[in-house]
Amino acid sequence: MENLIVIGAGPAGMTAALYAARKGLKPLVLSKDLGGQANWSSSVENYMGFKNIRGSELMQRFEDHMKSQELRYEECTVENMQRIEGGFEITCAGGNKHQSRSVIAATGKRPKTLDVPGETDFRGKGVSYCATCDGPLFRGVPVAVAGGGNAGLQACRDLMEFASEVHLIDPDGINADQAVRERVIGSDKLHLHEHYRVRSIGGEKTVTHIKISGPDNAETDLAVQGLFVEIGLLPNSDPVGLAARNGNGEVIVDCYCRTDVPGLFAAGDVTTACGKQIIIAAGEGAKAAIAVGQFLDYG
Repeated sequence: MENLIVIGAGPAGMTAALYAARKGLKPLVLSKDLGGQANWSSSVENYMGFKNIRGSELMQRFEDHMKSQELRYEECTVENMQRIEGGFEITCAGGNKHQSRSVIAATGKRPKTLDVPGETDFRGKGVSYCATCDGPLFRGVPVAVAGGGNAGLQACRDLMEFASEVHLIDPDGINADQAVRERVIGSDKLHLHEHYRVRSIGGEKTVTHIKISGPDNAETDLAVQGLFVEIGLLPNSDPVGLAARNGNGEVIVDCYCRTDVPGLFAAGDVTTACGKQIIIAAGEGAKAAIAVGQFLDYG
């Protein structure tokens, strides 16, 4: 039986693993990838020590630091976790099982979907949830972005480097931070559709158009070859089903990152901790590891 299993290897999970290793806990990290959502950020300007760094580069530095401690990592999609005598048993896709005295869940969040006709059919064929990842594939063609928050406008900024024009669509209007707005609004490439919503996505083999409607519900066709969905995130809390969650599905934690299940801790975006930021997730991961050390009496 392990002392500690960390589920997830984004900023929270990798930091938790590093701190746990330094306490002698010899943690095992289970995750389907390294870096998580932070890899999708084209520009991180608010992580102390770096004036500007790509999210993928920052996560590579996290990974290098984590691996310098010779931490054990297994690629695994966690399907189930249950209580057993003395701890927990975790089942990965494929059937591998691991047992541990304690667990830190740092499973992050995933993109929300529009749930409109055509979205599933054209996922990966013009419908994307990552402008940083897929923007270069849309060089010289018109695209649209659904979502007027910080993520939506950042996606517009990234896409304007490649696309011929960018249509920004949001039913509630633009609600991004002023600093983000100033970098995007006013560009000749940007076409605003405030108080409009995406109704459907169409095409043949790939996306060729979307239908949008405004306050009068009249539908309009937009000829675009890509749609980037940036309407928020949902917590990946299903693997942490043992713990209590709030109405948004976030795992409820106290200031020590403890859940209501003894031995089960959670950190980062999957939790109720205020502020979904890389620097906050990393700090919460450190807190969780320190709390686990006290729980296991490792000082």
